Parts: sequence; C-alpha cells; structure tokens
Amino acid sequence: MSSGFNIRALLVSIIVGTIVVLLFSWASGSQFDTSLFPVLAMLSGFIITGFIIGIITKGITIIEPGLGSIIVASITYFILPSLQIKGFTEITQDTDWIIILMNGVVLTFLGAWLGEMFQHGDIRKEEDKSLSFHWGWVFAGTVFGILVSIVIAIIVNLIVGDEPFYFIIPFFVGLFFTGIMVGMKSPGITIKEAGLSGFLTITILTSIVRLTLVTEIEFEYIILGLVLGYVVAMLGGFAGEKLQSRKEKKA
Repeated sequence: MSSGFNIRALLVSIIVGTIVVLLFSWASGSQFDTSLFPVLAMLSGFIITGFIIGIITKGITIIEPGLGSIIVASITYFILPSLQIKGFTEITQDTDWIIILMNGVVLTFLGAWLGEMFQHGDIRKEEDKSLSFHWGWVFAGTVFGILVSIVIAIIVNLIVGDEPFYFIIPFFVGLFFTGIMVGMKSPGITIKEAGLSGFLTITILTSIVRLTLVTEIEFEYIILGLVLGYVVAMLGGFAGEKLQSRKEKKA
C-alpha cells in the first residue's frame, strides 16, 4: 500500500511534535537535576511526532516522518538549549545535542511504524488469522507501553516531584493500556502477546527508574515488578479481547 506525499500530515506533525517535544523537555527538565529522564521525555516527543504521521498518512510513510523529524529536531536544537532548563544544563556540547536529536529522528520512524500498526490493525487482523503469535504487536505494545508510561510519569512528576514510589502508578497504568491495545488490535488470541509486551516494557522501565531515580533496586522488587508487569499486561489483554469481541458482535 502506498500513497503520495501528505503535506497535511507533515505540517500537523511538525506543529504538534514541536510543542510536545518542548513541553515534555520543560516538564521533566524543570524537575530533574540530571539529564537522563528529561532526554527520555524529549525523545518520547519524537515518537509521538512519528505516531501522528503514521496515523494521519495513508499507506507507507517514509518521507513524512523523515522530513518532519528533521524539522522538529532543528527547531528543538535552536530553542531548547537557550531555555537553560536545569535538567539539560549538563549537556554543554553542540555535538551532544546533535547526537541526541539524531536519535530523535530515528525514533520518529519507530513512532511512524507504531502509527501504521494502529491504522492498519483491522486489515492485518483479516490477513493474519492463521498466525498464532504476532511479534509485530509484541514490539508495538512495548513501544506503546513505554511511551504511555513516560507521558503519565511526566504528569505525575509535575504533581508530586521525583518520588520513586509514585512512578509505580504510571508504569502499571501504562502496562494495562498496553495489554488493552494489543488485545484490541492484534489478530486472534492475544493474551500471550500482551503478557510478553508487559514483560519487555517493565524490564525497560525498571532500567529507567534505576538510572534516573534510585541508586539501587533490590532483587526481590525486580522479580516482583516483572511478574506484576506480566500479569497486569495480560489482564489488559483480556480486557482488550473482550472489547474486540463486543465490537465484532456489533458489526
């Protein structure tokens, strides 16, 4: 499936992407003294930029996310360092900014792929009924779960500050919505995909918490988090399956 260049998707993604990237950068950078979580928040904005392009554009999207991400990265490069946000003050070299924003461009394509998975999910349901397991939705669910968790974490962080305990809430909310998304979009019985997405998501989120918020995580808490993440995502997958079944019955 292919289509021509979509200028509307490009313009919308540039406007929304620039706002989201700068907003996420400010919201997290104003709360943290180190740059890791603010950079992750900023990169999440690039994923959202690509996601918007993937949702709006019909067919396969390559030019739009590439061009859109470069423009958003260029705007960010000129604006963000001048704001002197405390979470980014340790990034002093132009080359560091360029490397970070290059990663943002790459992640925009990941967001565009996720948007296409959302857009064409129903089509792929019909095409993939014979398959019993769908790795594409495992990885899409993982990206979605991390993205949702970071967005909710930014909001929680603005309200309560960088208290590690409160970050449990957005992470598990993100996992539950990951399960719902996989359950609704992936063809066939999707609880396994949802559970594995949850496992991968909580593994990455645990690493983020360790690197940005705490100096040590005890082994039993790591195991507990992995198990709970798997279970919560599976529960979300079960809920997504139910919603999918209701939708099919109404159709």
